[in-house]
Amino acid sequence: MPHKSAMTELDAGELPGTAVFDGRRSRRGYRLNKLAMSLTEPANRARFLGEPEAYMDAFGLGEAEKDAVRRRDWAALIAAGGNIYLLLKIAATVGQTLLQMGAQMRGESLDAFMATRPGRSAR
Repeated sequence: MPHKSAMTELDAGELPGTAVFDGRRSRRGYRLNKLAMSLTEPANRARFLGEPEAYMDAFGLGEAEKDAVRRRDWAALIAAGGNIYLLLKIAATVGQTLLQMGAQMRGESLDAFMATRPGRSAR
């Protein structure tokens, strides 16, 4: 009988601190992810930056989702069903990087977060 790795034996709900992006989460975050994907177009980025409330309303975001976008609360956006790859489009639009997102999600400064990265420092 082939040996299963420890990861294949774990249920998605058994990964502490990890939000697995599955079908259920995808359905819950559909509107949020659709908004994020729309930001691939320069005109949409300009509209989002110019009138964020109207832009979020146009995609039907709920108040909790809008509040998380306003606060740039990446962990809350992932909990709301946001896909990290799509949320990066929101972050880039508002001038944040993946490293800044990671630091914020861990509750650390960018310098502290970068100190945990092998061979890296915040620049």
